[in-house]
Amino acid sequence: MWFILALLSALVFGFSSFFMKVNSFWQLPLTPFLTGLYTSGSVGFLIYALMEGSWHLSLAVLFGGVMVGAGSTFGNLLYMKALNVGPASLSSPLVNTNILLIVLLGVFIYGEQIGAAQYAGIGLIMAAIAVLPLDPKEDFSIKSGVWYGFILTATLFMFFRNGGLKITEEAGLENTPVLFAGYLFGMFYSLYGWSRAKNQQASAAARIHTKKAFRWGLVTGIFSFGGMQLYAAALREGPASIVSPLFAAHALLVAVLSMLYLQERITRYQTVILAVVLIGIVLLRL
Repeated sequence: MWFILALLSALVFGFSSFFMKVNSFWQLPLTPFLTGLYTSGSVGFLIYALMEGSWHLSLAVLFGGVMVGAGSTFGNLLYMKALNVGPASLSSPLVNTNILLIVLLGVFIYGEQIGAAQYAGIGLIMAAIAVLPLDPKEDFSIKSGVWYGFILTATLFMFFRNGGLKITEEAGLENTPVLFAGYLFGMFYSLYGWSRAKNQQASAAARIHTKKAFRWGLVTGIFSFGGMQLYAAALREGPASIVSPLFAAHALLVAVLSMLYLQERITRYQTVILAVVLIGIVLLRL
């Protein structure tokens, strides 16, 4: 069952990641969008925690929530900053190397046992996700040395988001209230960033774009909540060394949706890479 949950988490969270890409495509402001995302996401986790009877706040839960929330919030913000000073198709695969850290965490820290076929599947998925965004036509020159710092710190924060749930799970914490605390952290921080930027958004056109970004963020947050909740449920039953690469396969859906709705052309090279991801998923199931 955990394998199905992991696949569903990739599917649902893939829509969230695609909607974030759409927000950038529309050139809508980021902080109102993230405020909307974390607002609806935190409401979703609160309702789910009350429904399943896992509602509980303690210092440990709040600490885990801050770790996950900071990983999500600052990971997204630093990644967007990296895109401003470096090539997108190089930034994305490097940030996705946080998957490797989670695999190492599961195998060497928590002693997860996986077979040769699973190792092969993990390797195929990680390699495919790493090279999928690469565009041979893009200029790979780095505009500023700070790009390296943005990429390194974004990767570490993304590890805190995805790997943090494994750590809190192993610590015996319920991950739904942890995720609620994490998304609440993201909401307050994004709201703070939004309020600081309001003085620069005095025109009527800017206000319209801001409202649209916030509403679009609310929609995106519903899928983010669903994807992360499914991911947490999969981690409860399955090994992080397999669940995490499956979750990261949401990049496959983002690529397909970008081709269908943003008119991005998919090359033969990318088609082969997508097929490799599917082969890797099959191997993980063996």
